[in-house]
Amino acid sequence: MIEPTALSAVEAIDALGAGRFSALSLTQAYLERIAAGGECRAWVHVDSAGALEAAHASDQRRARGEAYHPLDGVPIGVSDNIEVAGMPLTAGMATRRRRIAQEDAHCIAKLKRTGAVILGKLNLDEAGFGGSGDNPHFGGCRHPLDATLASGGAASGAAYAVAAQMCALAIATDSLASMRVPAALCGVVAFKPSHSRVSQRGLVTVSHRLDQAGPVARSAADLSVIFQQISGVDALDAHSRTVPLAHIEHEPRLLRIGVIGDLAALGVADPISELFAEVCERLRELLPQQETIGFNDYDFAHKRRAANLLCSAEMNLTHADDLATQADGFSPGLREILAIAAHANAVELAVAEQRLDIARLKSRRVFAQVDVLLAPTTPTTAFPFGSPPPEHAADLASFANFAGLPALTLPMGKAAGLPAGLQLIGPRGADLQLLALAERIERVLGLAQSHPIRRP
Repeated sequence: MIEPTALSAVEAIDALGAGRFSALSLTQAYLERIAAGGECRAWVHVDSAGALEAAHASDQRRARGEAYHPLDGVPIGVSDNIEVAGMPLTAGMATRRRRIAQEDAHCIAKLKRTGAVILGKLNLDEAGFGGSGDNPHFGGCRHPLDATLASGGAASGAAYAVAAQMCALAIATDSLASMRVPAALCGVVAFKPSHSRVSQRGLVTVSHRLDQAGPVARSAADLSVIFQQISGVDALDAHSRTVPLAHIEHEPRLLRIGVIGDLAALGVADPISELFAEVCERLRELLPQQETIGFNDYDFAHKRRAANLLCSAEMNLTHADDLATQADGFSPGLREILAIAAHANAVELAVAEQRLDIARLKSRRVFAQVDVLLAPTTPTTAFPFGSPPPEHAADLASFANFAGLPALTLPMGKAAGLPAGLQLIGPRGADLQLLALAERIERVLGLAQSHPIRRP
């Protein structure tokens, strides 16, 4: 018999609805896996009592025959830079160890209304900015398949917890591919919605221009069921607005598929390039209209440096009070990042903004030519824990952040024995079509939950 925690969220929803197990037993099974995980460092706070109480309430609603939402009773983890009332809000920072959220982030409030069970808060890189998963204050979250490797960052805990079956779903943030990169390295799926589709209210800000909350899961179908609950306009978020729906064909054979070209010039390792080419060929029957899209007119390094400057400037504002009163609580690495903006002038900030605008213009040219862009999510597989991440680790994925586009990663197999991610990027507003296509691709590849999970 399959363990309840091995089920995808959609499978768990079906099992709960059919009465094959209760929300209470499902939640208890996840809590046992978390407890057995020992020193995995995926979690910074587990609310066992609150989760069991919420699960019991879910079972009571079902027993009374009340109308319930599909997510009712589904256990979820939340990255610790997202507010959950009554739980810590550390953002991975020593200066915020005693910070308790007084209210729910907009997306969490919407999830609670569905009856979802919040298990606790997940580890991340300090301040939600980094690529290693090695937090100097709360411990490093290593790779779920090989503890000598890094899980990636910043949403390392979310990727690990989903991959290691410690929660059915996770909610994290994606500023510079900080959710999709660890998901790809750990062999799970993650979705960054179009910018402003999900409210930023209740997030510890890295960059209002780039931040976007989204789900991490074990199958593409899981992404759709949660995305439609957390999205929507929030009148109290100045950056939230209605996103016009983009029209792309629903029939995959009619889609114009762009395949990113010249991967060697973009620093993509040979095993990733070879696997990506094989996967594109395997998808030829489903997606016959494939053409190469070049990025030789787009300087990834320039955009990366511009984004780092803008993130540094805004994080100085986000953490201004703590910098003024507890500067020694910031790690040397984070202080170095924050110093990038401290030595910049207004002209340099304006130039950085313009460089990111180039990404929007590039995206318009791309999606005038094709409907969906395929690319590897990361240029390499997981790197050794304790080593700095490759400088270009987020280049292929952060293009979607800069341009405000919907993008997701799903497993495309193993390169040199380690998980690698296939990235789907669509035009702004094509979120639901992209999610539907991901489900079709996942069925063709047959790779959802196919890799062995290291037992806690």
